[in-house]
Amino acid sequence: MSQPPPPPGFGPPVTPPPFLAAPPPGPPAPDRRPAHSRLRWIVAAAVALALLVGGGVWLGLGGDDEAPADDKQQEARFDGPGTEKKPADTKAGLLFEVPDPPVGKGDFFVAPGSWVTEDTYVKTGIGKVVGFDVKSGRQVWEIALGGQVCGYTQQLDEGRTGILFQDGMPGEDGKYKPCTEVAALDLNAGMLLWRDSVKISGGKQVFHQIAVGAGKVAVAGDDGGAAFDLATGKLRWQPQPGKPCYDMAYGGGEDLVALQVCGQEGDQRAQVQLLSDGGRPRFTYKMPPDLGFAKIASSDPLVVAAFSDKMKLTDFFSIDRRKGTLRSKIAVDPGRTMKTCTIEAQSECPALAVGNDRLYLTTAPRSESGKVGAVNEIVSYDLATGKATGQRADSGGKTPLLLLRMDGRDLLAYRMGSTSTPGQVVRIDGRTFKQSVYLSVSPDDEGASVLRHFSPGTVEFRYANGRLFTAELYIRPPYSKFEPPYLAAAFGAAPAG
Repeated sequence: MSQPPPPPGFGPPVTPPPFLAAPPPGPPAPDRRPAHSRLRWIVAAAVALALLVGGGVWLGLGGDDEAPADDKQQEARFDGPGTEKKPADTKAGLLFEVPDPPVGKGDFFVAPGSWVTEDTYVKTGIGKVVGFDVKSGRQVWEIALGGQVCGYTQQLDEGRTGILFQDGMPGEDGKYKPCTEVAALDLNAGMLLWRDSVKISGGKQVFHQIAVGAGKVAVAGDDGGAAFDLATGKLRWQPQPGKPCYDMAYGGGEDLVALQVCGQEGDQRAQVQLLSDGGRPRFTYKMPPDLGFAKIASSDPLVVAAFSDKMKLTDFFSIDRRKGTLRSKIAVDPGRTMKTCTIEAQSECPALAVGNDRLYLTTAPRSESGKVGAVNEIVSYDLATGKATGQRADSGGKTPLLLLRMDGRDLLAYRMGSTSTPGQVVRIDGRTFKQSVYLSVSPDDEGASVLRHFSPGTVEFRYANGRLFTAELYIRPPYSKFEPPYLAAAFGAAPAG
C-alpha cells in the first residue's frame, strides 16, 4: 500500500542529511496542554527517533582547559575494566547486510532501534522487530507489533528491554496512529513478554519517551508518566492529569530518575528526582527557572542537559545522587560541539558518554588550513569540578571521530571512512587517551562503499564483540539508483575457514 506523503517535518530530507544533522520528528502527539504551557518535550514519534542516532546539538567546549590537580583522586574514580577484547585480526569487511523491505513510491517509515546481544543483532522494521544471527545475518526470529516503533531505549536488563509503538499502521488516509502502546521484549529469546497501554477517562494515553530501570519499564508523555513491571507488565503507577507536576521523561539503569515539569504557563520549572522502588522521590533537585528544555544525559552519574528558551544546549548539570545537590555545571558552546542530546531525540544522547566520573563530548567537525576533509576531537570534563581535564583524542586524518559508548573505563569511537581512508572502530584508553584500532575496513575492501553509505545523521552505530553494526533509522525508497538498498549491515573479521 502506498501512503500519502508524511506530514510536514516527518518526511525524508530532499538531500542526504549533513553529518549528524537533527532528524525529522515523527508525527506529533495530541497536545492537551495550552500552547507554550510546558517545557517543550518536543519528541514525537520515533525515537525520532532517538532517532537517535544522532540528532541534536553540537556539544560545545566549555570550562577551563586544565588537567586534574590530583592524579590519585582521579585514579580512584575510574570505572572497572571493559568487556571488549581487541581481535587478533583487526582487518574487517562486510559480514552481511539486511536488505531494505520493499516500499511503494512515497512511502516513508520511521524505524528506530537496534540492539546487540551475545548471539543476535536486533533491528526494527515495518510494524515489527526482527532478530538476526550476529555471524551469518540469518533471520532467527520476528515479533509482529502491528504498529511502528516510536520510542526505544538502549538499556537492557538481562536481555530484556522496553519499546513504545503506534496503535496500528497508517491507514489509507495516510494518518499516523498515536504512540500509545508499551511492550517488553526478551531479545535473547525473541519473545514479546507483554504489551499494554494506559487508559484514563476512557482514552489511551500518548507517550513520547521510554526508559528501563529498577526492574521497570517507565514511559512519559504530556500528561505525565507511567511505569510497568518489566517481567510481568503490572502497572506500578500512571499519569495523574491536573497535578501541579508531571513526569516528562525518565532515565534508567539501576534506578529510575524522573525529569518533571511543575507550575503553570509563564511560571514553570523543571526538577530532577531519584525515585524509590515505589516511585516516590528520594530527593528533588530544582533546575534553574529560565530553561526552555531539559534532558537526562546519564542517570548514574546523574547528568542533565539544559537548553535555553531558544532550544539551544547551554549547560550540563552534574547532580549528587546521595544528597540531591549540584556538584558542578559545565557550560557548552553549541557552535563547537557535535549534534547530540537533541530535543527531537527520544532516547539516549548519542555522541557523548559518561564514565570515570567524567563527561565525554564529541566536538563539531571543522576544516583546518592545510588539511583535506574535516577534523574533530573527543574531550572530557570532570563531573566533580566542571572543569576540562585536558584530555583530547584527535580524529586525525581526513574524517571525524564519533564517540559510541563507554566500555568500562575506556571509550569506543567510530572514525568515518572515506574513499582514501579506512572506516575504523578505535578504543580510547580512559587514563592516557591513547587510541588503539579494534576494527578497520580498508577503502579498497569491497564492503567499504557499503560502510560509507551508513553515514552519521540518520544511522545508528553499535559495536559489540568485534563487530560493527550499522542501521538506518528510516525506511523509504532510495534517493537514486546509486544508493545501496540496505536497511542494516554488519562488519568484522572474516570467519575462520
